[in-house]
Amino acid sequence: MKPLHLPRACRAGAALVGVAAVTVLAGCGSSQDGAVEDAAEEFYAALAARDGERACALLAPSTRSELEQAAQKPCPRAILEERIPEASSPEAVEVFGRAGEVRYDDEVAFLGEFPDGWRIVAAGCTPRDPHPYDCHVAGG
Repeated sequence: MKPLHLPRACRAGAALVGVAAVTVLAGCGSSQDGAVEDAAEEFYAALAARDGERACALLAPSTRSELEQAAQKPCPRAILEERIPEASSPEAVEVFGRAGEVRYDDEVAFLGEFPDGWRIVAAGCTPRDPHPYDCHVAGG
């Protein structure tokens, strides 16, 4: 699939078509809830510690690629410039199959399961009408 070359706001909106599908499917809890929550918590902890390398290691490949292309910088620098809000304690974790979401007070992180574990597909997401979510970071 050819990467999208859109402004960040448009890119995030286009990527969220897939994120909306995750939300619709994420109706059932599973034994993966803890792993999904741990991955999201580790990602936000890396951001809080200003550890761009670690935060980028937790991104899905398409999310990392999209971020680097949009910022025209290596991921470790670009992720720290995104100003993703600090996350509070998780309010809810939902997993369906290989897709998951972690809800916080003011935002949502969407994750996908990859061969090497759960990775962030989109982060810093807030509801935005008429689109399902506006995300600071999202893959295509």
